[in-house]
Amino acid sequence: MIEEDQSREGVTLRKFIQLFQLLIPKNTKTLAVFDKFTDLSLEKIKDFKIKGIILDVDGCIAYNHKNILPENVTHIKKLVEAGVKFVIYSNAKKTNRYDVLPKAVKVLTNLPPKPEKAGFERALKELGVDKKNVIMIGDNFITDGGAIQYGIPFIRIKPLRDKNEVFFERAHALFRSFFIVLSNFYNLFRG
Repeated sequence: MIEEDQSREGVTLRKFIQLFQLLIPKNTKTLAVFDKFTDLSLEKIKDFKIKGIILDVDGCIAYNHKNILPENVTHIKKLVEAGVKFVIYSNAKKTNRYDVLPKAVKVLTNLPPKPEKAGFERALKELGVDKKNVIMIGDNFITDGGAIQYGIPFIRIKPLRDKNEVFFERAHALFRSFFIVLSNFYNLFRG
């Protein structure tokens, strides 16, 4: 019997702990910050020596629970053709929105929610790339930024925001924004 994919969204003990760990400057250190996913060029990938990417979806390459934006699908295809390996690690359920991605992109489901270490470990195993050549790309320090604590560099993308967000999405955006501001503050002293 195939186990149904479960949502990994919502509050967990690990996410709650992560909120406090983000007050420590090293836990908000990013490799880079881009306005959008497509700003991560092949040149930057070569500069950073990236061979594998763990990629978030909602707020990063798609609006919350919506289809992946066409320009992001095109960019993923270009990077895959250039030899970059991808895994999708989202806390949302797997849906048919992933059908537009190349078959080489693995969509991980039924694993612990970000920022759980076991989820990142599984993503690394699926990539089959040395950890020193892997990055996590996402929009949120609370979940995606958990990769930093496990030695995976984090590239933050400016969050995609839908003008029709519901209350929960706006509240989540407020928390997310707080840690972005905090990271920017810490960056003033990082040198």
